[in-house]
Amino acid sequence: MASVNFKVNLIGTGWDDVYPNCAVYLNDVRFAHGAVTPKTCFEFDVELEDDAEHVLKIRYLNRDSLADVVRDEAGNIIKNRQFEIESIFIDDIELENYHILYLRGETKFSDSHYVQLHTQDPKNYPLLHTGNTVLGAECTWSLKFSTPIFLWLLENA
Repeated sequence: MASVNFKVNLIGTGWDDVYPNCAVYLNDVRFAHGAVTPKTCFEFDVELEDDAEHVLKIRYLNRDSLADVVRDEAGNIIKNRQFEIESIFIDDIELENYHILYLRGETKFSDSHYVQLHTQDPKNYPLLHTGNTVLGAECTWSLKFSTPIFLWLLENA
């Protein structure tokens, strides 16, 4: 077992002092929770078993499609409460944004409006996909990794 430090840096978009809420989990244990303001860092330490698989999850909570989205008369989104995963550090090592966070991270959508779009057009609205670090609908972003972390980084960078 090794003590490992995580820093999850997020950029929140909101208005009228209302921002999206999220929770950060590691192996299904919640380590952080709160509003994601324009610059938010959730930091925590955890004991991780060596030679094991782990999952880091960031979940958008309490999304209200009516209150958190502003549309113009044509139905186009002009404001959206959302947040972006800016960076993630494990023991002060930044995970590469494109190859690890963007391509290896998976987003699973649970937002009722998005699920409705999926039932109408599953090809353009998949419930699970990679290539996303902006959480603008209720969903869970996850990244699977293994320990020792240095070896996993060498294999996946």
